[in-house]
Amino acid sequence: MNSKKKHPKNYYHVCMLEYQKRLIEKHYTFLKCEIDSERKKLICTGQIMLNEHCDNYKVKITYIYGKEPHCQIVEPFNINPCKEIHMYEDHSLCLSYPPDMKWTAWTEVYKYTIPWLVEWVLYYEIFLVNGGKWEGPESPTHFTELERNKCESED
Repeated sequence: MNSKKKHPKNYYHVCMLEYQKRLIEKHYTFLKCEIDSERKKLICTGQIMLNEHCDNYKVKITYIYGKEPHCQIVEPFNINPCKEIHMYEDHSLCLSYPPDMKWTAWTEVYKYTIPWLVEWVLYYEIFLVNGGKWEGPESPTHFTELERNKCESED
């Protein structure tokens, strides 16, 4: 008799999404996360405000099991997307350089993506006050819209 329990098709993906969700919510109280088990993705939203003199940034992180998270600045929407600030036309951000960071199902979103997202907000605020010079770290090559990290739901 086989004692192995048969799990639904998405069981392991949903378990890993739950693992990521718990780590994110444990370390970052400004984010609220929900799991879309049908589409096998985790969606986290929240607001980042560095201090009372800076804008309030509404952010959205979409993580599909095993893929690099897709991060967007939802508000303020008056930001002009361009290479200089590492922002694509859909207001998603270029936060990592693929040859340096290989995403796997075990890469912890809370440890990498969220600090990079907060860091992007900081460097963008500096960009606004220093005459449009990006002070943050950059990859050796600039991205193109075709290289943008897309959510599967966009395809």
